[in-house]
Amino acid sequence: MTEQVREESREVVVIGAGMSGLMAGNTLADRDVIVLEASDRPGGRVESVRRGDYWINVGTQFTEGTGTLIEELDKHGIERGTLAGKKVALVLNGRLVDTANPVALLFRTKMTMRDRLGMALVGARIVSGAIALEAKPDGAIGSRVRAALDDRPASYILRGVRSKVADAVVRAFSGQWMGCEPEETAATQFVTSIGIALADPAKVPNFSLPVGGNQTLTDILAEDLGDRLRLGATVDSVSRDGDGVRVEYHDAGGPARIRAKRAVVTVPADIAVRILPELPRAYRDAYTDIAYGRYVVVGFFTDEQGPQRWDDFFAVSTPLLSFQAMFNHAAAVRGPGARKPGGALACFAGGAKADELFRLTDEEIAERFTRDLLGVYPELAGKLGEPIVRRHHRVVPFWGPGERASLPILREPLGPIHLAGDFQLDMPSLADAATSGERAARAVLASL
Repeated sequence: MTEQVREESREVVVIGAGMSGLMAGNTLADRDVIVLEASDRPGGRVESVRRGDYWINVGTQFTEGTGTLIEELDKHGIERGTLAGKKVALVLNGRLVDTANPVALLFRTKMTMRDRLGMALVGARIVSGAIALEAKPDGAIGSRVRAALDDRPASYILRGVRSKVADAVVRAFSGQWMGCEPEETAATQFVTSIGIALADPAKVPNFSLPVGGNQTLTDILAEDLGDRLRLGATVDSVSRDGDGVRVEYHDAGGPARIRAKRAVVTVPADIAVRILPELPRAYRDAYTDIAYGRYVVVGFFTDEQGPQRWDDFFAVSTPLLSFQAMFNHAAAVRGPGARKPGGALACFAGGAKADELFRLTDEEIAERFTRDLLGVYPELAGKLGEPIVRRHHRVVPFWGPGERASLPILREPLGPIHLAGDFQLDMPSLADAATSGERAARAVLASL
């Protein structure tokens, strides 16, 4: 017996309740809108775990950029812990060194001359590329640099480098910031993401951590939508229906259908290809050109007392360990005055290291990360809380050499179907996700 399909009509339907979809839904809040989300929680790759004064972002780590995201944080009065004055460090051969001090990095760590030369060459290529892109990104020099980096894999950074340490460092940077290997991604994204963080994090506009974690904003946006947000609603197809759209989905109640005037599709690229059966070739190719980084994250709330060695570092790269980076979320709330007890650390492994860890149990992953974390900071012995393990098979979007040129087509609607996602703009981030969702929603409003 065929199950009866529940059917309803709406003005607009939004597919996906990540940052982009939540922003689209809220921008359309004065219209008859419904937001469908396949999982049992909103927020997409945004997830925060909280304990007392501290939180751990076990999904997307930082807030940066300008525009819609920052405006929403301000609009809702969400306090942002600043990372101004905080630093990035590197752990090599048992030594922790501030990366802002290249002399210390090269001469106070135990490295061979080959390693020192390799590290110097890698650092010079990253920083010079970032400076050229940042100075005048739309000028003649910036355009030439961008075109060259768009066509190269990030592994060009390692060209002529024979140092295993330098190779491990570049792979760790690529893994921790993008969740991929340097051979997989175009050099532009690598240089921009890593060069600015290494040279001067303050150059990234509004580089911060919302107090309570990134989920503070997505929780508010989801709450504002109320019953217009439906969780556990898996979309099977989105297609044109005369001048409007037809959305087929299923949930705990069985198959369902929504007929609407417009749709906003904000899902990851591979899902978009699956649920949009009428995609023209150019759109399908552009979606196919998008790849996603993968991560394994283990978070720890800590119970230490008094100032600690890691307080001033918001990120520590650990290329030779089982994880590639530690992010110190508590750094955002470390200001003048007495230091509050406790803290919050997140250990990340991305790219090929994540692929290897996916084969292990959560307990095995946590055991490895705990052992290496205590190797860096032995004073944390007996002060680590229960490990919080997350496996992310699809996180930060990236594109390979020469493939970025296909993406602008995804900014154009398919008639009544509008597209959104953090892959639409210059650099994948929460800010780009929020902006793309708002833009798609405003385009919908203009078309109604």
